[in-house]
Amino acid sequence: MQQQPTKQQHDLAQINNTPTFAELAKNQLMHRYGITAQEWAIYDAEVSVGLLKLRTAFPIQTRNYSDKEHDMLISLWLEIFVAIEPGIFHEAIMHFVAADRKGFFPSPGQIMGIIEDIQTERERQATEERIKAHAAYLRQMQQRVDSGENCSTCKFCVHRDTPQKWGSAKTEVQLYCQNPDSFKYEGQYGHGTVATILCEHYEKMAVDSIE
Repeated sequence: MQQQPTKQQHDLAQINNTPTFAELAKNQLMHRYGITAQEWAIYDAEVSVGLLKLRTAFPIQTRNYSDKEHDMLISLWLEIFVAIEPGIFHEAIMHFVAADRKGFFPSPGQIMGIIEDIQTERERQATEERIKAHAAYLRQMQQRVDSGENCSTCKFCVHRDTPQKWGSAKTEVQLYCQNPDSFKYEGQYGHGTVATILCEHYEKMAVDSIE
């Protein structure tokens, strides 16, 4: 006959099966933000390492923490920085450690302020790169237009005699795009193109057609 567990053994088993504070916080955050187990492992490791570096750099404030206080500290920081890219979080930690002259453990708000500065600078650099790339694109397009690649030499372009004014007998040759994918398509906008522009759908007109 199998021996039934004592009340003490039963209570101990229940305690062992009860999720810890850290486990409960982890489950709540994973559910709230839709984080996978793999993503959580990376994020948890980055925040834990970041806090360990801070505790190493500023040992006085946290050296007397109990295990539960350490768990609560990690859980708090995990919740605050859950939406932050791990690489940016690590960069902010290292920036604070290198720049601090007061010797006090940082608040989450101080680290978040550094993160915002980093993100702002990255956005500025990205915008600058986009502007440079667009300027280079415009220069390239202008060079192609100057070399003769423009609406007037495109195979989708129709050269048509058009009255200079409504009801006028005088006509002039205007260009009309026949490519429905182009923003200058005649059927969509009803007006001609000009020989000083070049769109992404340009294809050179056959030589015999030009002649």
